[in-house]
Parts: sequence; structure tokens; C-alpha cells
Amino acid sequence: MKGKWHYLLLIALFSIWNEYFLLWLGLWVFLFLYILYKNRPGSWLFFFFSSVLLIYFSLSPSFESSLWKDHSHEESTLIQGTITSGPSIKEGYISLTLEESNTAEKLLITIYREQSESFQKSSYQHGAKCKVTGNMKVPEEARNPGAFDYRSYLKSMGIYLQMNIQQKDIQCEGKDWMAYPLQVKNHLLQFLREQYTDESYHWIQALIFGDKHFLSEEIIQEFQHWNLSHLLAISGLHAGLIILFIYTILNRVCKLSIETSRFIIMIFLPVYAVFASGNPPVLRAVMMAELLFVFSILGRRWPVMDVVSMTAILLLLQNPLLIYQLGFQFSFLVTFSLILSGNILRRLPSYLWTMIYISFISQMVLIPLQILNFYYISPLSIFANLFFVPYFSALVIPVSLIAVFFSWLPPPFTDVIDLYFSRFHEPMLIWLLNEVKEVQLLWVIGEISLMVIIAYFAVLFLFMRQLESNQKMKALLTATLLIVLLIGVQLQPYLDRKGTVTMLDVGQGDTIVIELPFRKGVVMIDAAKEISLNKSDENNPGNPTAEYAIKPYLWSKGITTIDHLIVTHFDQDHFGSYSYLQKHFNIDHLYTNPDFEEFLPAQPLLNPHILTKGMKLMIDDYTFYVLSPLGEGTSPLDQNNRSIVIYTKLGDRTWLFTGDISSETEGEIISDYPELQVDILKVPHHGSKYSSSQPFLKALRPDFALISAGEHNLYGHPASETLDRLLQNDTKILRTDIHGAIQYQFHKMGGTFRTMIP
Repeated sequence: MKGKWHYLLLIALFSIWNEYFLLWLGLWVFLFLYILYKNRPGSWLFFFFSSVLLIYFSLSPSFESSLWKDHSHEESTLIQGTITSGPSIKEGYISLTLEESNTAEKLLITIYREQSESFQKSSYQHGAKCKVTGNMKVPEEARNPGAFDYRSYLKSMGIYLQMNIQQKDIQCEGKDWMAYPLQVKNHLLQFLREQYTDESYHWIQALIFGDKHFLSEEIIQEFQHWNLSHLLAISGLHAGLIILFIYTILNRVCKLSIETSRFIIMIFLPVYAVFASGNPPVLRAVMMAELLFVFSILGRRWPVMDVVSMTAILLLLQNPLLIYQLGFQFSFLVTFSLILSGNILRRLPSYLWTMIYISFISQMVLIPLQILNFYYISPLSIFANLFFVPYFSALVIPVSLIAVFFSWLPPPFTDVIDLYFSRFHEPMLIWLLNEVKEVQLLWVIGEISLMVIIAYFAVLFLFMRQLESNQKMKALLTATLLIVLLIGVQLQPYLDRKGTVTMLDVGQGDTIVIELPFRKGVVMIDAAKEISLNKSDENNPGNPTAEYAIKPYLWSKGITTIDHLIVTHFDQDHFGSYSYLQKHFNIDHLYTNPDFEEFLPAQPLLNPHILTKGMKLMIDDYTFYVLSPLGEGTSPLDQNNRSIVIYTKLGDRTWLFTGDISSETEGEIISDYPELQVDILKVPHHGSKYSSSQPFLKALRPDFALISAGEHNLYGHPASETLDRLLQNDTKILRTDIHGAIQYQFHKMGGTFRTMIP
């Protein structure tokens, strides 16, 4: 079996992915290996394990929630189960995972409290038996293309349902053995919080215990942009340093034997995995270390490739869904790539060159996953890793470990730790990240297909083989091919004869993106920022609409430049994300109604083109006609009726984009343009009953009506009267509050609609 465990892992992976029709490829690999090894000693054992893995993973049924089938129609459901993870305590709520007693299905339970209440934290312990009363629901899925899919994220952890409840709706009692190390962890964290300043404690909590919740959002985002997020999450690097640190103390300071030190570490590692929340990179590092220690005790030597493969198989046997978690993918992909590059790394002349190659190989092998999940790469991240990885490895993580292990020492010692984090580390980090912002280069590529990923890894494999053989010129040409491959993905829209109109689901607001064929132009009509009516959000400077809806969609399409941004009027639900877009995207041309100076006198940098009735905007072969507003004569305070109204033809369909006009302006339009008819109508003012009047609809006779409205919005949009009028005119209705984002893909001869939520 030696040297064959990576084949077993491949069979396991192909079997898990059989829903993507890769089962037959897995069977082919199995047959190939059978032919290859059938006459070799011990081959029967290999094929026994191969068969077991193939059958086990292939026959695992796709999950369908019987709980949801049985209780989806009920307003309130009583669930009994056991806490299997958590609780995770945040401001105002606690979240935990509950395993239902009868079906063993997992639910995410979020417990809110009244302002006058305090959380009964001691009740929500690991292994506690709970009774929960509430309304079950399926987690929210992605409502826009390119957006984060919360439902898929929870599925990767085996969670298919959730319940949001009040503290009075849950009663728990008892605990299991896992609660005790978690209690120790909580007591230790509380002790550390008392010993150190907030700056020190937050870094210790992130780097040693895996909770970066209290680090500043700026640092987290900048680390993500520079591909340094692995330093803020517990990874194999952290676990390895912790093992080395403890081993050094036991063997060198305490003078314990090697065998005794290993035995103590073997006992400590599972406890630490619990302390670090058991994420995949930690589990990989801990399990690998345990296997290596066991083999050492038994006097057996196994190839590192086998040990890593065994670790992956054991983790997948425990939870096959781990394969869908980014932490698992990133951790094992980097580990395998470095093992395969061993011949290259061993012959490097110095530690510096070794670090350069490790950083380079790690970044190169993660590029497809980075693009697949985030749509961009940071070409300069290799150099950032060259500085930050040694800095964190040699200084920050060791100091954090020292801070934990010697936290019982008197204040002079803890003061030194505080001085390092508050006066040197964090200020230096913030200064350095601010300085390099100017040279930060994000290469936004867009969506990447499975075929491109396969081609990338094939070319990368060839490149590494050429490096290993010292064929430098061939390797340089192959590296150029890798870059050309990524450029080809980015240029794909410029070769696409189809265009797209996308009404994004931005809640109670409007954002429409028009991508013309062959990427002749990107036109955005309005840039919404959903207005929060929650008082607690008033001081929140963030813009979740732009951050989690607009930007992910644009980046997924490889868009970094908005050629034409048309702001129909200056309400926040149409203009509120402009400043965010101006910061994160290039905006070539801005168009507004005539009231620009009235509403935005404090923004002199803006230089908009004013659009009024009778004008037209020519973009390649497409003409956008402006039907409203008048240049003057209407009070600018009535911004809804000052909306820019645009008529155009995309493919073989005519469109009318109406902003927030009311029936008054509708009447003026059909009076001024009596022959006007449209195929597709962007319903005015989110479906307000004061818009989409009967005369307007009767004159236009639209086949389709698109309504942008927030789910369960407080305004009651779209109004039932508006929906009735549309149905009376035999108009098909598509709504973002029901269907999520609405897309129309068109070409010269026609087009088709599709929605994010069927």
C-alpha cells in the first residue's frame, strides 16, 4: 500500500463528485489502476480499499431534508436535539448548531435577546439536550449572479435548515465531554482578556484560537486583497509552529525525552483542535502530526504524500462535505503542490530562495480557486507573502504563543507583550498596508469554467516539470502560456455576440446593468443603496448593497470599468452607491437629470452629463432615447417625476426604463409620444400604486414587466393594484423580491429571460 494512497484519495474524490458526472471517470481510473497493479505483491489490499471507498462515497445518498418535508407547512415547530457546535457569541445574538434527535439532521439556531435580557450562556454547552420552538426555514440562497451563496456555504458544513428564535423559545440542559475543553478555552480567553489590552487580546484570539471577529475590518479586507488571509486563520503554519514551540519547551527546557515529549503533544493536539474550532487546515495539520507520531512509535516510515492522502481520506470519511469547504481545498492543494515540488525546493541554494519558491508555488496553485470564488487575483501577493509569512512565522505567532503560555507572569511581562502589539505590530501593519494601497494591483478576471481550470493545472504541471528539469527557456514560454490563458478568460466577453440586461436584486432600490454584445459598452442605470430603517444601523458606514450585490456581479463579469452610469434621480435607493462605485470602479461617463447642483453641491469632482427630454445617447450601434424630464419647469423637490426615462431597443425587443415616475409623468409621455409601444417595461417606482396607470399600460402594451422591490419591504411594493393592472393587460411579471436578479440575454434575432430563483 505504500506510495498508493494518493490513488485512493483520487478515487474518493471522484466518487464524491459523482453528482457532477465524474463517477465514470473515477471508474476509469479504478480500472486503469487495476490493470497497472494486478500482478504486483499486495495489490489485493489496494483494490479492496479502492472498492470500499468507491462504493462508500458513490452510494452516499444526496441529502434531502425529511425535517423540511414534514414541517415546512407549519408556522411553528418543536425540535429536540443536541448542540454539536458553538455557541458562537456575538453582539445581540448567539448561534449554535443543533443535531435533531430522530433524523440526525443539523440546524443552525440563532438566538436573539431583548435589550433588557442577558444571555444564559451556561445553558448552551456542547452536548446539551435542547427543545426549540420556532419556524424552520431554508437558508437564504444567492439572489444575484456572483454573490456569496449562504445556502451553499451552510450545506458545505452539513446544515440545510435554520431557525431564528428568541431566548424564551429554547430550553437546554446537560453537556458532554467536549464541553469541558470548551469551558477551559472560554476561561482561558477570559483570563487573557483581563491580562492584556484589547489590541493584544484580539491578535492572540485570532492567531491562536482562530477567532478574528474582533480584528478591524480594514485589516481583514487588506489581508484578503493581498492573499494573506491564511495568516489570520488557524492553518497548518500555525499548528506546525505551535507543535514546534511545545516540543522545544518540553524537550529543551523541561528536559523530557523525545518519546515523552511526543506522547504529551499527541494528547495535546486533539485538545488544541477543539480550541481552534476544528477548521479543516487545523484538522489536517493535527491529524498529519498524529499519524507521523504513530508511525514513528511503530518504527515505520511512510512517504509524506501517503500521510497527507491518509489524512484527507480520514477527514472525508468523517464528513464528505468537507470537499466543498475552501479551507479544505486550499490547505490540501498547497500541501500536495509543495510535496510534488520537493525536488525543486531541495536544490535551492538558500533559505531566501526556498521562501520565494514556496510562496510562488503556493500562489500559482491557488489561482484557479481564487478566481473561481473571488473573480480576481493579486499578482503582487507573492511579494507580500515573502515579507508577511516570515514576519508572522518568526515574530507575531511566537509572541502570541508566549503571551498565552506565560500569561500568568506579573504585569512587567504582560506589559512588554502589550507594548509590542499596540505600539509596534498593529501601527506598523496599518501604516504599511496604507502605504502599499497605491501599488495594490487587483487583476479582475471574472468567472472561470471547469475546462479552463483543468487546462490551467495541466499547463502548470508542465511548467513545474520543466523547472525541475532545469529547462528554463521552456519554463518561461510555458509560464507565458499560463498568463495568456488567464487573459483569454478576461477577453472572452469581447468575443461574445450576446448582450445581457441584468436587473440586480438590491432590495428596495434600482440597479440595472446592460452589457452590450462584444463588450462594446457597459451601461448601468442607477446605483442603489438600500435604506435601513433600523436605528442601530444609522452609524454603520458600510454599504452592503454595493459590497455584496453590485460589486460581486460586476467582478464576476470581469467588469472594472462602467462606461456609462445613468442616475435617473437623486434618491438614495437610486444614487446611494455612487460614491462606493467611484472608489472601486472606473466610471467613464456619468449622466444625471438637471438637478445635479441642487442635490450634490458638495461634490465638485463630479462632472456629469445632463440628460433631458429629446436627447439621445449613442453607444456603438445602440441608441438610448431620453423621453423625460424637461430641462426646467418642474420642482426639483419632486425627484420621482424628474427621473430620467429612457427608451431603447436591445436585440429585437424594445425597452422602457422609467425610474420612479408617477402617473402624472406617465400621462405626459404617452401624450408626447402617442405611437410609443414597448416589449419590456421597467415598472416605475418599484410597483407603487401611484404609477403604472391603466392608460399608460394600455398605450405601451408591454409583454413583460420587471419590478425591482425589496423582499417584505415596508412600503408594500409592488402594490396589489399595480399587479392587477398589469395582469389585466396580459403582461408577464418578473419581480426581484420573488425571483432575485432578472437577466435577459439577447442577440440580433431575439433573447431569453432567466432568473436567479426559479
